[in-house]
Amino acid sequence: MYAKNLSHILHEALARPDPFDDTLKRFEHLRGYGRLPRGRENAATRLNDRQIASAVLGFVPTSPRWAGHVSLCLGGLCAVGGANASFKASATLLDTVAAVLSSDEACNSLVAMTFIIERSNNRDEYHARVIFDEGGKRKTVSYVSKMAISLLTDGAEERYDHDRIRTASARHLALGRDFFLRLRKEVVLSRQLDLPLKTNWTEYENEEERDAFHKSLGAGPNSHFLNLPVDTAVAWPRDPTRVEFAGHRFVLFPKTKDNTNSISIDLTAERLSAEDARTLLNRFLSILSWCQDQHAALGDGWSGNPVPVPIRQYGKGGTIAGQWLFSRSLPDDPELLQRLAYYREGLNAREAGLVTFAVLGFFKVFERRAKSDGRSPNATKIWIRDVFDTVAATLTPEIMKLFEEARNGKDVEKYVFYNCRVATAHASEEFPSDADASLEIQRLHSAADVIHALARHFLKTEYSFSDSYYSDHTK
Repeated sequence: MYAKNLSHILHEALARPDPFDDTLKRFEHLRGYGRLPRGRENAATRLNDRQIASAVLGFVPTSPRWAGHVSLCLGGLCAVGGANASFKASATLLDTVAAVLSSDEACNSLVAMTFIIERSNNRDEYHARVIFDEGGKRKTVSYVSKMAISLLTDGAEERYDHDRIRTASARHLALGRDFFLRLRKEVVLSRQLDLPLKTNWTEYENEEERDAFHKSLGAGPNSHFLNLPVDTAVAWPRDPTRVEFAGHRFVLFPKTKDNTNSISIDLTAERLSAEDARTLLNRFLSILSWCQDQHAALGDGWSGNPVPVPIRQYGKGGTIAGQWLFSRSLPDDPELLQRLAYYREGLNAREAGLVTFAVLGFFKVFERRAKSDGRSPNATKIWIRDVFDTVAATLTPEIMKLFEEARNGKDVEKYVFYNCRVATAHASEEFPSDADASLEIQRLHSAADVIHALARHFLKTEYSFSDSYYSDHTK
């Protein structure tokens, strides 16, 4: 099975009536992300089951330009309960799709395979669900991020809610047994016939031009690029530019109609971990900010591309309601008004990528105003201790895993008060915080998620303050 033949098969099965040019773009982006053989010289490479599975995953997003990124993210999802609870003991979703394609028996045991993209807070979360028949019984396997460590242990599948949608809406692509049987039939036939590749090469012309461009930006055979957005007002190059700083090289991409300012760095060539690379880029932006006295915030991105890629900008226009209704009164409690202002300050800081100020903004929401005489317990710390378990139950396993790892056994109230609030509010020798250091930024991001949830819980419970457009108080 050649990629050229596979593009026609998958277009017919998954993309019609969209134009075939869109499918060619999907394959172009799949090659760009290393999910399929790259370059004209590899066009005649026969695809294995994992590569065919990657191509199938590339049809999950509606936009062709997201095919490579989504295929990479979905393929890395891990089975809830670990490999022992999965289909054919396959640890990842990519392994599962490949396992289904490996035999007629596997195809026939499949009932349905559903790929899920959940949209939340201007970011996508990826999940999947596979239903199959095993020994006369129907079995469901769910797939989640590898960061959800607690869900990957033996037996976790028994307490996991496989049907729940965790956001207000989600986009699904469901594939049934017939799809995989037909695809497998085509794959087996192509391998038996072993015909030579026939193509006019036109789909590789633009790609070859891009390959030359990517090489000029430092892309090599083993490149593994980390790509991060930058929100900044400092002077930025108008064209993609390779920069040398502190003995390392990276690429700056400019803001365009579709893309935001961004930085890409080859972790392999520069011999850096993702954490060390983020710290280096933060140091670079700090110097730029000093030189021009303008802001520069490094955002969250991803790694894994064999070439540097610009980052598309997400719209931040909010939600448009079909019928907008609002019936809220202005609270007459000045302290509540102040705490609401702090809460919005925390949200604004989080959106701007200023995690230290997000921590402070959210913390001030529930900070008790009473002065302590040093002998009585601190009222804020006591409140954090008392409500933490209730608040933690509302957060995702991924968030709690990172938070628990960061606090490393410290009492939660002391960790939030001293290691988060004091560390970010003061230049404390006992509780230092380096706002450029990648590991410190990651620690504060996990803390900000928890402190944000604490702030929201405080406003809802202490003031019975409703989050509805139509009611002032919770019932």
